[in-house]
Amino acid sequence: MEDLELPPIHEPPPPRPILSMDDYLKFVEFNLKHNFDRKTYEERKKKLAVNVRFSL
Repeated sequence: MEDLELPPIHEPPPPRPILSMDDYLKFVEFNLKHNFDRKTYEERKKKLAVNVRFSL
């Protein structure tokens, strides 16, 4: 892997807002509503499931 020549960071990162639990819940619900594809999730779940019997 190549060595990366990244510039040095001289400033602290900007402060992140601290979310209340209500705000966090709204954030999670929004992401589930707009970014979660149930159909793709179910198809992937079926592909990853083990459907072969196992016995000891």
